Amino acid sequence: MRRVFEMKSLIVAVLLTAAACGSAGSSAGTPLTVPEMKFAVMDSAGKPSYCDPDFYPIARLDGEQSNAISMYAQIKADAVTYAAIIAHEHLPVGDLTDEQKLAVYRAWKLLRAMTLTASGSGYTFDYTVAGAADFQQVTGTVRSDGVVQISSRSPGRRPQCPICLAASTLIATPNGSVRVTDVRIGTIVWTKAADGLRVAAPVVEVGSMEAPATHRMVNLALADGRELLVSPGHRTADRRQAGDLRVGDQLDGSTITKWELVPYAGGRTYDLLPAGATGFYWANGIVLSSTLHT
Repeated sequence: MRRVFEMKSLIVAVLLTAAACGSAGSSAGTPLTVPEMKFAVMDSAGKPSYCDPDFYPIARLDGEQSNAISMYAQIKADAVTYAAIIAHEHLPVGDLTDEQKLAVYRAWKLLRAMTLTASGSGYTFDYTVAGAADFQQVTGTVRSDGVVQISSRSPGRRPQCPICLAASTLIATPNGSVRVTDVRIGTIVWTKAADGLRVAAPVVEVGSMEAPATHRMVNLALADGRELLVSPGHRTADRRQAGDLRVGDQLDGSTITKWELVPYAGGRTYDLLPAGATGFYWANGIVLSSTLHT
């Protein structure tokens, strides 16, 4: 009888130990998915500041709501990401209203704007957060169970979103220069074909957006006298951003002699897309790549 009692006591002890081990494991929680970890970082460090594709390079006529509806099926098809969004935004698992689809779409854009880099058993992050009065660069780590450790917060920079041309810009056409504000769909402009030839083509898309009061433009001048006022994110024909150019660089067959960031009081910025394979056009005599070209 004593041996039976001892055996029962041993079994109970083993079961209690197993239960205790199980409790320790469950306290750490099930490892989070990458989207869930991204939300954990945002909740702790702040949302990423980024160039929203629905507003940069221009605000599209169909609007963010229409894009939210059209993208919904694609977002939902990514089951892991969709589940993380639904849980984080406290949305129902069934059919969603258009307003709820917009919430899904906005959360999805935030997830795409954040990058986590695998490091050991967790991930590191390094991104820009928009504060109440400034921008901060935040770095840190997130564990697989969602525990976030912020390593540093330092002064950051506003993302250089490509919001196009100044209102005074002149666009080259077969009938002479036309202000960019007067260009319409169907306007015939000069574009640069894939073989390098200058050809006439109709404009297939135009757009503009309101420029914030704090927006600054790149004012650059070339040795041959051409000058341009353009947003830092706008690209040249060789895909460089205007904000990355410097005095002495070569641009469109000449040399940059002046490059400076200046305040812009034009109210709105503009862009256009000519038909053809390249999306190139001449602005104040300098060949550029349309930000509307995919």
